[in-house]
Amino acid sequence: MEIRQMIYFKELAACLSLPAAARALYITPQALSKSMRNLAQEFNTEIFYREHGKLCLTTFGQALLKEITVLLDQVSATEERLNNMASQENSHLRVACSHGILQGSFYAVFDDFKHQHPEIEIEFLELPDTFAEQMVEQEDCDLGLSINLPNKPEFFETTPLQHYQLCAVVHPEHPLAKQKITTLKDCAQYPLITKNRIFKIWQTVEQCAMKQHLRLSYALTSPNEIAWKQLVQDNQGVGIGTTYYLNPNQPEELPAIPFAEPELTWDICLIRRKDHYCSRSCDLLIQALKEAQDPDIQ
Repeated sequence: MEIRQMIYFKELAACLSLPAAARALYITPQALSKSMRNLAQEFNTEIFYREHGKLCLTTFGQALLKEITVLLDQVSATEERLNNMASQENSHLRVACSHGILQGSFYAVFDDFKHQHPEIEIEFLELPDTFAEQMVEQEDCDLGLSINLPNKPEFFETTPLQHYQLCAVVHPEHPLAKQKITTLKDCAQYPLITKNRIFKIWQTVEQCAMKQHLRLSYALTSPNEIAWKQLVQDNQGVGIGTTYYLNPNQPEELPAIPFAEPELTWDICLIRRKDHYCSRSCDLLIQALKEAQDPDIQ
């Protein structure tokens, strides 16, 4: 049974109309009918039958459809992996990045890498944290720069690169503004302004609150950085954002106060699916990122 024949069968099983399936496949009804007759002869059993003039699948035809669907899905996945491998060999890499990472120190790392290896093309996909991980898990991207440990650590090779303590960000006149350090309990007295549940920061804060039996209220949970920053500037609550963490290069327009809780971190991790193909170009980029690793967490 050829792949083309499987595709023909699946289309006819979906349409249950010879002319319609033939149009969708860009072949003649006669060619499709002949292919299905050959398929039936190969298994020495009927695959389709007609009832009141309508085309129907036999019991064997229904079972065959399930098996062929699985096989075609596997073929499609294999083709995708091979295309990805070929893309890597042609020096094209796809990197999934969680929001906020590229505007930090890693922009310089990638910039230096491009100068050293102009033949290697890097395509960046900036996504919410959980989506960035999914892109690497599904092998739509070769590497990922994600926040904290992956949700499914068993799928990935994970290398922590940079460690930051998460901060509460407030208006200069906010009651917390003069504190050198704060806690989630302190911040829980005020509305929180942060990302929504598809970001690790929301998950991290919620888990910490549950551990302390705190009930949090939110003024905004949104991926919109502009709206987030505007509410903080209007002194409408305490911000916990992806671009504000304990960083000596952080802009000082808004006070950023580190949290005391050790689990409230903003760690940047390099992730790669364990069984994902790794070309020389990919390996070079991995080494460059590891060289930028914070020496205190090696």
